[in-house]
Amino acid sequence: MEEKPNKGFLYWFTNVFWYHYGKIALIAVVLVIIAVWLTVDALHKETYDLNIVVAANGPVADTDATALHTALMKKIEDVNGDGKVLINIQTIDLSDPENLDGNQQRLLLYLALPEYTLFLLDEDRSTLYCGKEDTFQPLANYGISTDDPNGLRIYVGDKPLMKDLGDYAYYASLSDWTVSGKGSKAMTQAAVNALQVILNSGE
Repeated sequence: MEEKPNKGFLYWFTNVFWYHYGKIALIAVVLVIIAVWLTVDALHKETYDLNIVVAANGPVADTDATALHTALMKKIEDVNGDGKVLINIQTIDLSDPENLDGNQQRLLLYLALPEYTLFLLDEDRSTLYCGKEDTFQPLANYGISTDDPNGLRIYVGDKPLMKDLGDYAYYASLSDWTVSGKGSKAMTQAAVNALQVILNSGE
């Protein structure tokens, strides 16, 4: 009597499991890889103690903010309690013809994110967004007096820490999302502290 060959695991895997469940298994493996990648990426993503936007109708490079960054590092505390102080300064050239729409969208995005609390805008952009309701908060609420009629901005274009950022008529405004139940009071205070550093620079 002829014995039936032992087909073994490889035969079962190829002709049974893979035939019936191959596609499902492939999808499951891809989903697991994506989940692991997203988890690792989230764990390594930096969280900042202060986020600032500098936007002007002209060239502004990230390296132009070095002096401002250095000065703020001496005054800003560890807001999120991760044991380190990280400051994020985003610069936007609103005159760049190759990235005009993209840079406009970047500014709008930052205005819509609760973690971005201090905005240093040239005169035209400052006038535009200070004219929009609920974009910025009155500076008097944070102990900062200003001669500006709307009370939502203060001129900082003549401050020493702003000089490297270009010869623009910069105005500073505060975006405080805690008034609508979002954002962080600690990050808002960090923005107030940063603005005080700019205002007091050179004294």
